[in-house]
Amino acid sequence: MTSRARGRARAISLTDHMDVSEGAHILYFYSSDEGYMDNAFAFVRAGLEQNQQILLLDSEENYELICKMLAGSGLEQAVSRIHFIAHEWFYRCESLGEGLYRDELGKLARTMQAGGQPVRSWGHVYWVDNSEAIFSVLQEYERYCDDLFSDMGLFGVCVYDGRKVPAAVQNELLKSHEYFMTDTSLTPSMLYDKKEQGVLFPSLAVQAQMQSEVDLYKQKLDFVHVVSHEVRNPLTVIKAYARMLMEQEKDGASRYKLQSITDYADVIDNEMAHIINTEQMLSTESLWEKTWIKVLPVLEEVNAIMETKARTQAIGFDSCLELEGEQIYGNVIGLKLIVSNLLSNAIKYSHEGGRIRIEAFAEDGELVVAIRDEGIGMSEEQVRKLFRKYEKMNVERSGQGIGLFMVKKLLDHFGGRIEVNSRLHTGTLMKVTLPLSEGDSTD
Repeated sequence: MTSRARGRARAISLTDHMDVSEGAHILYFYSSDEGYMDNAFAFVRAGLEQNQQILLLDSEENYELICKMLAGSGLEQAVSRIHFIAHEWFYRCESLGEGLYRDELGKLARTMQAGGQPVRSWGHVYWVDNSEAIFSVLQEYERYCDDLFSDMGLFGVCVYDGRKVPAAVQNELLKSHEYFMTDTSLTPSMLYDKKEQGVLFPSLAVQAQMQSEVDLYKQKLDFVHVVSHEVRNPLTVIKAYARMLMEQEKDGASRYKLQSITDYADVIDNEMAHIINTEQMLSTESLWEKTWIKVLPVLEEVNAIMETKARTQAIGFDSCLELEGEQIYGNVIGLKLIVSNLLSNAIKYSHEGGRIRIEAFAEDGELVVAIRDEGIGMSEEQVRKLFRKYEKMNVERSGQGIGLFMVKKLLDHFGGRIEVNSRLHTGTLMKVTLPLSEGDSTD
């Protein structure tokens, strides 16, 4: 059998959102039993969802657990496409020592491919002999698998308990595997002699969890996006009629009520726009592109709507923008999301009759935006968890816990930072710092 020489190999799907090259051979060293099961299940489930056949070499116990997990995911009918072989039997001493695996594995793969469906293999390598001789045999076995996968165009994962394999042997095994995986990451093998330039990916289980969270949140945003278009049109009509009536109304109390109608309509319209902008940032890569933007017009636009929002909550709003033509390297939507999220939180967690204040100025070549409130404040524990995804400052207040996660993500992208000073029952100060263009003067 010849060594792999495939040039530019065709890409095939490892998961719905990750491709690997045809004939890919993945070496997986796991460090925890929980991490192993998560990745084994993710690998099998992805194959079944793509209508593939699975060759599974593992223990009876793990096979039964995977089947239960598949049943819980609504895939119990697809279990028939799993060809299970107990790994204690397949990797028995005579199979490895005498090379019997060559005929057995090759025959299995060809029989499965004859059905016309793609095949993926998961082999949890089992051995009882810890002598140096067995590791030499395992290296020969892996070289055979590498050639077999390449020639037949299937792909598979060879799995070892990383706690039992010496580091020197691990390095040798990396030479016959195109990809290297741990419990949490997947990357091209740096020692594989036919390697192509690659990047680091999440492991199968981590990627599946991340994608599930992103998909769920996008579904929520998609729903609200559709609803928002139906809501914003009548809002425009409501605001127009309210303003017309205000022009005709002489009574002060009536004018105040009409002003409240327009204020609330503006707040609802802004919330819809905020959701749409967040959806676009999550789903459109082009909106993460950066360019030099002027800060003052963006802050003035955000301040106008946030002052209205504060007024509807009976909260005072003070603003001091000591800026002129200063620029940052970012984008308008991103800067709007950062400032509007922080101001919105300041309003949300303030008491009726309280005040919030925003200050913005240039200092030492940086833009500083400070937002202070007199609200409920946070404990040290809450501050530590503040920028985690889906973490909320107060479970009693509305929200998805995504706003400050997005703020931190955007600030990292723009090369900025955020400082938080808060005392429970006293208030909070959020201080954002972003680098200014070199031509901007500082105070």
